[in-house]
Amino acid sequence: MEIKVERSDFSRSISKIQGIVERKNTMPVLANCLIKADKAGIELMATDLDITIIDRCPAKVKKTGSVSLNARKLHDIFRELDEGEVELKETEVTKVEIKANNFTSSLQGIKPDEFPVLPSAEGFSFFELDSEILSEMITKTIYAAATEEGRFTLNGIFMEKVNGDILRYVATDGHRMAAIDRQAEGVKELNLSAGVILPKKGMTELQKLIGLVKGKISLGVKDNHIAIKVEDTLLFMRLVDGEFPEYKRVVPENNPVKVAVARDEFLKSLRRASVLVDEKARAVKLIFSKGKMIIESSNPSYGTAQGECPCEYDGPQMEIGFNDRYLYDILTTINDGMVKMELKDELSPVLFLTDSDTKYQCVIMPMRI
Repeated sequence: MEIKVERSDFSRSISKIQGIVERKNTMPVLANCLIKADKAGIELMATDLDITIIDRCPAKVKKTGSVSLNARKLHDIFRELDEGEVELKETEVTKVEIKANNFTSSLQGIKPDEFPVLPSAEGFSFFELDSEILSEMITKTIYAAATEEGRFTLNGIFMEKVNGDILRYVATDGHRMAAIDRQAEGVKELNLSAGVILPKKGMTELQKLIGLVKGKISLGVKDNHIAIKVEDTLLFMRLVDGEFPEYKRVVPENNPVKVAVARDEFLKSLRRASVLVDEKARAVKLIFSKGKMIIESSNPSYGTAQGECPCEYDGPQMEIGFNDRYLYDILTTINDGMVKMELKDELSPVLFLTDSDTKYQCVIMPMRI
């Protein structure tokens, strides 16, 4: 293989795959990317066996072929180069010479045929979706997904099609839940008879890719994989195997206690109280009384903190405890000026809603304080 690439083009491509490159060295080849050169340009590929990214990059190809090089080292080299043309030339079966202005490097690789067999877009039936819609759906749910290895069915976002043209994303870690519906014409074409679980790591990488584009992206599901086209980039994710919990049972109904608070004031008071929150428990207490809400925290090593803000509430005084990070995650994803809380009592789950987006709802289980 012998190619010439613009430093900026190649750097952009190699950056896209850094999040999935395996660093634990359980399989040395997973720390590498595969570079394939054909007459049309080059493809950069990386995988951790569950998530795969294939990105197309423009290049002047003098000699076609494939090489497998350490993705992190390649990224670090190109990050330090000046703008301009860079030459990559295979000098031996597993060695590539990199030449740029005032720089030469010889990078040892692995035989390309040792690289895992990667999925392809063949057989996928794609539908188009606005990138901003998908980005919003990920942002407003992914924070609620679990991170514990033992609860693998919660380590992702549940995706299902509702009423023909509505896409629904749901995430929960057992202590909180976030769910969002968005209507999109293209969803009708999604071949999805039952819901699927999309891995959290893959959705994090997808969010990064979406942030680089505007307009439409394409999405398709086949067997145990989902494929997403983002301009010249293909992202494949192996779906999480297992059943997602019955999330609808978590949403409390017929809640007699209703509170409305200005989102910005709520967030400001929460931040002030969180300064002295206990690092292990992360507990804050919300005290509702007529016309105001107080947020309290205490730390046995440092002291106490209290924030106050006005609210719409006309019932008897009530106290309820929460993990402050759970509240913070919800408040930072809500765009509305007012946040509504609905609940039955101090120990029941609390439903968070807004007036401007009736298709987005969050639930948090309270803490005993």
